[in-house]
Amino acid sequence: MTPSDPTPPEDVPEELLAALRSSNNAQLREIINYAQQLLHEQSSITDEIESRPGEELVRVEDHGAYTIVIVERPDETGEARGPFAYRVKWERNIDDEEGRYKWHYLGRVYGDGGGGRND
Repeated sequence: MTPSDPTPPEDVPEELLAALRSSNNAQLREIINYAQQLLHEQSSITDEIESRPGEELVRVEDHGAYTIVIVERPDETGEARGPFAYRVKWERNIDDEEGRYKWHYLGRVYGDGGGGRND
């Protein structure tokens, strides 16, 4: 097998990159296992998203960096009821750890894209 030179993520400290590069296969597997455990312990954005006034969450799909949210508006009728799709992403404030969820409208969902909460 030919060794490759993968491009490391920009936001990983150099000390960590050096430790990873000097690790053998068994150590790297243990590091991957540990990192996956850490990921599972952190709360997912899908656990934090709540419906907005006048909307009900129908489905929430975690895609890592963002979440797809399908909502319906139960007080509306016809096409105004939905379902509608949004891409939701957490955006931190520049000057602190606070932030907000930014909802980006993707459009109306057709077919069996709505119906029944599935998160």
